Amino acid sequence: MKSKWLFVLPVLALIVALVGSGAARAQGDSFVIGVSNGFVGSEWRTQMIQNMENVVAEFAEKGVNIELVIESADVDVQGQVQQIQNLINRGVDAIIVNPNDQSALNLVLEDAVAEGIVVIAVDQEISAQGVYNVVIDQKEWAKISARWLAEQLGGQGDVVLIEGFVGHPANEARMEGVMEVFANYPGINIVGRDTGMWDQATGQQVMSDFLASLPNIDGVWTQDGMAQGALTAVRTANPAKWPVMVGEARAGYLQLWHEVKQERPEFTSFGVVNPPGVGADGIRVAVEILQGGQVDESQLSGPFGNTLYVPIPYVVDESNFAEQYELVKDLPESYTLDGFISQAQAKSFMVRDWSAFGPFTIGVSNGFVGSEWRTQMIQNMENVVAEFAEKGLQIELVIESADVDVQGQVQQIQNLINRGVDAIIVNPNDQSALNLVLEDAVAEGIVVIAVDQEISAQGVYNVVIDQKEWAKISARWLAEQLGGQGDVVLIEGFVGHPANEARMEGVMEVFANYPGINIVGRDTGMWDQATGQQVMSDFLASLPNIDGVWTQDGMAQGALTAVRTANPAKWPVMVGEARAGYLQLWHEVKQERPEFTSFGVVNPPGVGADGIRVAVEILIGGTPDVSKLSGPFGNTFYVPIPYVVDEFNFEEQYELVKDLPESYTLDGFITQMQAAGFME
Repeated sequence: MKSKWLFVLPVLALIVALVGSGAARAQGDSFVIGVSNGFVGSEWRTQMIQNMENVVAEFAEKGVNIELVIESADVDVQGQVQQIQNLINRGVDAIIVNPNDQSALNLVLEDAVAEGIVVIAVDQEISAQGVYNVVIDQKEWAKISARWLAEQLGGQGDVVLIEGFVGHPANEARMEGVMEVFANYPGINIVGRDTGMWDQATGQQVMSDFLASLPNIDGVWTQDGMAQGALTAVRTANPAKWPVMVGEARAGYLQLWHEVKQERPEFTSFGVVNPPGVGADGIRVAVEILQGGQVDESQLSGPFGNTLYVPIPYVVDESNFAEQYELVKDLPESYTLDGFISQAQAKSFMVRDWSAFGPFTIGVSNGFVGSEWRTQMIQNMENVVAEFAEKGLQIELVIESADVDVQGQVQQIQNLINRGVDAIIVNPNDQSALNLVLEDAVAEGIVVIAVDQEISAQGVYNVVIDQKEWAKISARWLAEQLGGQGDVVLIEGFVGHPANEARMEGVMEVFANYPGINIVGRDTGMWDQATGQQVMSDFLASLPNIDGVWTQDGMAQGALTAVRTANPAKWPVMVGEARAGYLQLWHEVKQERPEFTSFGVVNPPGVGADGIRVAVEILIGGTPDVSKLSGPFGNTFYVPIPYVVDEFNFEEQYELVKDLPESYTLDGFITQMQAAGFME
């Protein structure tokens, strides 16, 4: 994930309302925060402690003085109980604990809570009453890589598992997630399972033993530092057929991955970031509470109902490996790729008195109504405004929506400026022609957010998915399905439209890496199903051997209809779309041709609602975190590409949309917490 949080403006009174009386006394506050870490045989924990010290230094620069009292030693449960008792006796204001056991520390931690101490558990979830867990979802973390492995294996094969400490809360949550995923793939057989004790050397020995005793290992799932040991064992043994291997997002593993790729260019792996930054996240949340914030209980979840989940930062896979390797190639092997929440995100976990803000008037400029996607976008905006109203924040939505040319959209925006709106959400029809009028709006003090496509106007923030990466995901799928060889046709959207140009740039970048792929036809389907069908029919009539079709949005349904109608002797491999109509047609085709498969990446109309969430964060006093801005013009907050539809989740997704209108697009949204994450 790239960037996804929001901005800040004036009014001290509003800030007081945001986090309670504590916000008013942030400058000059002094706190003593204790840390209990009962396991030091892990570089991950070392990095966690360093991150905590770094965030304390950051608070000091802002006038909040924190004394960090660290109890860190390799101890058993009773030893960690003693650590916590020491901190209670020391009279600390808060305790951050990375627990070695899921329940054995409960009594002493509940004693700390009874003493008025704020207690935050990080890295793994515990059930102690009054304690808040600030963690990633360890179960989902493991499921991400287990799904990748299952899909790489085509849902078939013999797999071995190398787990961490048996009984440890994080390990148990992870293994539960892995088993849930593999239960959906009856063709996957778990032929070996052992503990590598979260140790590289032990992981290497376990993998060596598996290779010696099991003749045909197709896949390896493991976690953390054990992955580097497992890959070292495979490289040393060099079996005739290498298994597909889950890796990890650690410098040493990426460095070894790079070495292996020099010997075996086809080698690929996968790592999900497990951030040591959760220690610093725990301190941020503790400070919010110590400064008067009250945890918003509606955001608590998890197995014990006391967890505040922070985002899983990102994954390392074939698509971004080279970039991530460059970042860590000279770092110590032990360095773990990391992630952190911002203070604005920590603040978003607290109760907000939304009625203390506003009312606001937010204008919407939409210059193209010949698209069901845009209709869904507008509906999503109205839904999020209704959600804010339920929380007490009144927003009047003024919608300028019509099929207009550039000058017509300029007039829409001028109308909104004249209306005196507080913010404008614009889905621009041109990359630069609206800049002057949008910059006029900014000069009037209006918050301006562009959604769906990126523009360069000064003072405007883009809140979008990465359209280039969106297209690259499906282009890579097509290239891999074709084995890097074949004649391909491209059906694009409106030539010159910002989103289309970004997408086509991404597609061409991908295909440039596959010299065996020849682009034999390219035409515009104008983002229209009927036009896409006609273009595909023309291609089929004029080109005798089409191996693959790359297209986008509603044109995909038209293209598949054309192929189904023509029914050539050899059907091309086809990129699809994540829209109800396409999935319904995909299902029909599968009844006739069970081997048929396709692929769709969700392009969420939810970005309109995302834009409103970001605008609200600014309007209530947030300051955009410029370090999270990226994109071609340096003014973009990227929201996540939600997910893909492929052979492995098609049936599940089809069941969700089989009775919906054809025009419905599978969707995705950021939360208000994610919106806050774009703020400082």
